[in-house]
Amino acid sequence: MKVLKDNIAMILAAHVAVLAEPAIVHAEGNYHPINFTQPLQTERGELGPIGQNAYYLNNKERCDLAKKEWGWSDCSGMDQLVFDMGEDISTMLLSDPVSEGFVKLDDFFQSGARDEIDSMTASYKEQLADQSKRTGTKIEFAGWRLYPTADKSHNVIYYALDSRWDGAPTTNIKIMILDRYGYFTMGVVPQRDDLGADEIKSVVDQAIAAYKPKPTAAYENFQSGDKVAVYGGLGVLATVLGVKYGKAATVGLLAGLALVLKKAAFLIIVPLVALGGFIKRLFRGKPSTTA
Repeated sequence: MKVLKDNIAMILAAHVAVLAEPAIVHAEGNYHPINFTQPLQTERGELGPIGQNAYYLNNKERCDLAKKEWGWSDCSGMDQLVFDMGEDISTMLLSDPVSEGFVKLDDFFQSGARDEIDSMTASYKEQLADQSKRTGTKIEFAGWRLYPTADKSHNVIYYALDSRWDGAPTTNIKIMILDRYGYFTMGVVPQRDDLGADEIKSVVDQAIAAYKPKPTAAYENFQSGDKVAVYGGLGVLATVLGVKYGKAATVGLLAGLALVLKKAAFLIIVPLVALGGFIKRLFRGKPSTTA
């Protein structure tokens, strides 16, 4: 048990380390963004475009982007990356799915759930404070724009988190879509950073509607005998936030922390103003019209 706890501590320390200031540099790679009107295939479903101007990169260029512009060592952990997904969504990153088993949402609706989330919030603030000391960059938790919520009708968990990076605001929207085998995470950067709670909920609804699971992977197709995760919805939330929580700290955190957070750090903390300028520099030409 001590070794397991030490491993968790090492992973958390690594997580804090990689949340250093992301490399937002002038994109000098040879990228050819592709406009798409047909759904893109994902690991366990498909992602449809929102509006007429959505675009993406082919697998090789997407990998080059992650390595050259964001400093990733490899391209694992990223299922799809799309840009200009409609009027409200600037960027959307889909993580590779976590397959720890069917996740039940009951704990989100039990007495004391809000206290647990508030405890996670306090731990998250502590991590940001520690990161600020390590990097010399002031990073602050500015509050929940949309408090963590579970939606049984769509089998999702979502939140919108405000932070400040040396005073520059960013709103990070996270959607955890549950399926028969576990879940995956959508990291969403909105086009505007001044959205109200109702507007963010609309963005969440748009993002959820854009995804369609494969019939065999749908949450509703859980069958007796399928693997069930030892942690519930609160454990998924803790994993995505990168904080320890009950059994998620011993199973879900180890399985999903590096996947969901370490590789997606770019979308967690980079200020919107920097991201918008980055994308404009990245794609100076018009997207191709062929997929």
